[in-house]
Amino acid sequence: MPNTEITRPRSWSGKNLTGDWLISLKIDGVRAIFHPDRGWLSRAHKPLYNIPPPAAGSVRDCEIFVGTFRDTIRATRTRSLKGGEPAVLPQHVYGLDPLDHRLHWGSLTNPTPAHIHAQLQRANELGYEGLILRQGDRWLKVKPEETHDVTIAGFCEGGGKHRGRLGYLTTAMGNVGAGFTDAEREALWAEAKADRLVGQVIEVSCMQFTPNGQFRHPVFVRLRPDKTTGLCCSLLQTERHDSLPPQRRRSQHSFAPFETSIKLRAPQSSG
Repeated sequence: MPNTEITRPRSWSGKNLTGDWLISLKIDGVRAIFHPDRGWLSRAHKPLYNIPPPAAGSVRDCEIFVGTFRDTIRATRTRSLKGGEPAVLPQHVYGLDPLDHRLHWGSLTNPTPAHIHAQLQRANELGYEGLILRQGDRWLKVKPEETHDVTIAGFCEGGGKHRGRLGYLTTAMGNVGAGFTDAEREALWAEAKADRLVGQVIEVSCMQFTPNGQFRHPVFVRLRPDKTTGLCCSLLQTERHDSLPPQRRRSQHSFAPFETSIKLRAPQSSG
């Protein structure tokens, strides 16, 4: 299917939901969409490598997860893998649409924040990144702390012990100077000096936004080579006011009474 036809999850607002919702587990991988003419592509329309070709009639919108996010990036972005490097095996391919049974977590009817947080905690305790709540083509992502993808607009050299390496990054949502390891500061500074840093996408966590829409207490999480400027900016603009972590969000209104039914099942083994 063409990349433009995939369903993109949005952040859950932290409020009550109505109706029936399918719950799926969120894994920290790379989304891959199969194009009949170009092969496997990322959401950014960039080629992905080393993924087994889909069988006739099989799912073509998948999440690839090879143990860790770092190994997944290496396995899918390296054109020719060398010996000992992680490889993408059939069990590393998780269908998203239709949903792989290994990611099926259960269902909720008229869920409240308390019910959603309880299921998020269960998933986190088992090592999953979060949940995706699905109602038709409406998908909501739920994670223990909200993170945001934003494009690097500029950079500044550090001072003191960080002289000669990155000090902070500038973005449309404010400066990001915390969360980097020394090795990351050196690697990002090398990218900056080679004119390759501006325009890349980073994932940033924050406690909340200032009244003028800037990050408050931002912390660098990681580079997101699987995402593009257009995607992250459009999501940030539409979700800015609902971007507090659910556990830090306080309702401004009283919740109407809901009758909630919950049906859950244990996740299937990914082996």
